[in-house]
This record gives sequence, C-alpha cells and structure tokens, in this order.
Amino acid sequence: MRCADDFVKGAQPARIPRMVHDDEKLALDTQRLDVYLTSLQAEVEAKVRRVQRFREQMQQLDGGASRKTNLAKRQRAAQTLIAQVDQMLETNLVVRELLQDLRSAAQAVLADVSDG
Repeated sequence: MRCADDFVKGAQPARIPRMVHDDEKLALDTQRLDVYLTSLQAEVEAKVRRVQRFREQMQQLDGGASRKTNLAKRQRAAQTLIAQVDQMLETNLVVRELLQDLRSAAQAVLADVSDG
C-alpha cells in the first residue's frame, strides 16, 4: 500500500528541479539580452554622433565661397572624413556581431519559454 508521502516523493522531485533550472536559465538569457541591447544602443548612439560629424566635415569640404582659397583645409577635412568612414566600417563589424549575439540570446529565450 502506498501512502501519500510516497506519491509526492515519486512525482514532485523530478519536476521541481527542472522548473527551477529553467527559470534560472530564462532569467540568465533575459539578462544577456538586456546587456546586448544596451551595448547595441550605445553603438547606435555613437553612430548618430559620428554622422553629425560627417555632416560637419562635408560642409568643410564644400568650402562655400572660399573654395579655391581653402584647399589645404578642405584636403584635411577630406582626409579626416576618410579616416572616420574607415573607423565606422570597423564599428559596423562590432554592431553586426552584437546583432548576431542578440539574435542568439533571443532564440535561447524563445527556447526556454517554449520548453516551459
């Protein structure tokens, strides 16, 4: 004859540890998502500031009325712009990696939620 304690001991322990583990994994994956989103936001904000500097450099390249008299300044502005574009191209690789990590973290959260 089985008593109620035997039934509880046999059924509950297998489910409770898994639920705790799943909840911890979901919390960790959610925190990871938050970190990736924060990093991505910082990178995007830096890009917006960089675009503003591009615009300023382009205005210097245009030169306005003093186009012919400011050749050295315009050359420096063009060189600076090229260097900034090169830096942004490198940063794009960082953003791409962040987006891939963010996607992986979101997939992990989806799997955690789907399994639960």
